[in-house]
Amino acid sequence: MGIHFIVMVTICSAIIINSTQNLLMIMIILIASFNQAAPISLNGTYCGPCPQNWICYRNNCYQFFSERKSWLQSQASCMSQNSSLLKIYSKEDQDFLKLVKSYHWMGLVQNPANGSWQWEDGSILSPSQLTLVEMENGTCVVYGSSFKGYTENCLTPNTYICMQRIV
Repeated sequence: MGIHFIVMVTICSAIIINSTQNLLMIMIILIASFNQAAPISLNGTYCGPCPQNWICYRNNCYQFFSERKSWLQSQASCMSQNSSLLKIYSKEDQDFLKLVKSYHWMGLVQNPANGSWQWEDGSILSPSQLTLVEMENGTCVVYGSSFKGYTENCLTPNTYICMQRIV
């Protein structure tokens, strides 16, 4: 826990130079990962209902998992919590995700039949949702930062983001 605190303080100190709003969002995300309380709303208004320990932002619930799993294992973990892997609906609705600086599985895979990129729900990737950087032999996608996804071998262990869309 002490190391996590030092890392959190270091990250927050570096970001203070860039933007107070970014600092607030990052601190809330980091605190939420240690907090056992009710869901946290990043935009200051009612947001929910979200499961306990999840982050709520603009009527979406998010959980960042630090355990590393394959894409299928990550998908199964999200499904067991009545959620799916991260889907980018719009940059505006999920602008806090631009602060994510590590790679996490998201719910985007390549359709083997036609090579198109599809979300778990079967919808096709739109260029306005995400910039896709295709790497060799990758048929699943990790979220990087600034709305960029990188193709990756689906068996590679990665952390992952689960999401519940509140309608």
